Amino acid sequence: MAIKPPELLNRLPSVSDLLDKPPIRALADRWNRSVVAGGVRSFLDELRNDLRRRAADVQLPSVRELAERAARYIVSRQQQTLGTAINATGRIWGSPWTSRPLADAALERVVAVGREFSAESAVGGTESPASVESQLCRLTGAQAAAVIHSYSSAIWLAMTALAADREVLVARAEVGDLGLAEPLPKLAAVASAQLREVGTTNRTLTTDYEAAVSLRTAAILKLCPDEYRVIGETAAVEREELVGLARDRELLLIEALGIAPLYDPPVALGLPRCSARAAIAAGVDLVVVRGDGFVGGPACGILLGGRAVMGRVSQHPLSSALRLDALRSAALAATLECHDDSERGTYALPAWQLLTAPLENLRNRAERIAPQLSGALGVASAVAIETRSPISAALAHDGGCPSYGVSLVASDGQIGALDQRLRSLPLPVFGRVEGDRLVLDLRTVLPRQDLALVEAIVGHFESEQAQPQCVESES
Repeated sequence: MAIKPPELLNRLPSVSDLLDKPPIRALADRWNRSVVAGGVRSFLDELRNDLRRRAADVQLPSVRELAERAARYIVSRQQQTLGTAINATGRIWGSPWTSRPLADAALERVVAVGREFSAESAVGGTESPASVESQLCRLTGAQAAAVIHSYSSAIWLAMTALAADREVLVARAEVGDLGLAEPLPKLAAVASAQLREVGTTNRTLTTDYEAAVSLRTAAILKLCPDEYRVIGETAAVEREELVGLARDRELLLIEALGIAPLYDPPVALGLPRCSARAAIAAGVDLVVVRGDGFVGGPACGILLGGRAVMGRVSQHPLSSALRLDALRSAALAATLECHDDSERGTYALPAWQLLTAPLENLRNRAERIAPQLSGALGVASAVAIETRSPISAALAHDGGCPSYGVSLVASDGQIGALDQRLRSLPLPVFGRVEGDRLVLDLRTVLPRQDLALVEAIVGHFESEQAQPQCVESES
């Protein structure tokens, strides 16, 4: 006999009853218990509302099934709140990624610092600014260093401290956006520095810089774009020539390297970018790199240079206001400790781990995942394929990095709709559309995410059913 909704309300389990069930208990062990309890409470509240809305007879699932549904509901809510996703685009840097995975050591340090109060007078802690700057100098050979809360802010600080009310020469091809809605000209204007573009869009010669130098010129800025690249018949002035020109004309040379590494990484990475150490050794006065690039740390801007130049930067009135917060300082300090041992760094830093993953391992993973995805609703075929990962917009034109992935073909032929559906999952999966197929590039998928990738796609409609609802009984 069917049970009426009012009677079912009295038979719903309590929050504590569900918290004792294995699926919920596992989440409580993994996350904060109060967060999980709040999720269970919200799940039950929505279930009660659903029961009250129904006029037909319904049947209440078992407590065990309710616990499983509540667990999926909490996981879905948590993932949507955090904005986490599976990156199968083959790109580690660039849109849509606003952050990259940190090393376990960095995460542990953040948790440790976040649990306690941090005193300004604490001396000797690995997360103190002096300690982080000392680590950076040791790794790069710079005389002094500073860490600012963002890469664009670091470039702004360099321009306003070293070239306010004066000119900064920059190649026209390098005048672009530093990030989302962060154009270099606007940044220079706020820094009260006047950008003077030299050369043409695709060709800049040493003579172009020489002709542009005037009494108002304070510095030369050489910028390595991360989000774009000018291709075709191009010409640019080498670093050594700019170093010589800057010294002859008594100018400062600032080089913004973007996602470049601190020092020359293992050959296995095959990075086309120059390291900060190489730029410092070549005689560049001030080097700026992204902390969340090949450094492998949290998002920040790292400034490296000589004592005199860095002294001018550090003495700027806003320098202290732009300093890194305690949690990100802790994460950066732990990341730099991983760099002390190059072999350990390659293994411990997720970005390096992804880039150095053997091609054979990626092929084995792709061949294992493809058959499991072939049965997903809306997928006509799933095949393991060899591909190349773009890594970033600026590096893509170098041919990318050899990789393997899974090629998906939509059953209705609408590959754009399939791509959008995967991006709309509770745990979004971002792939790369190539013609009439969607490529899930495993170069940027961590091995521990393989199971989650399959479950997210194959269990798509199951995830939709995980929302609080009741099952109608048969009459």
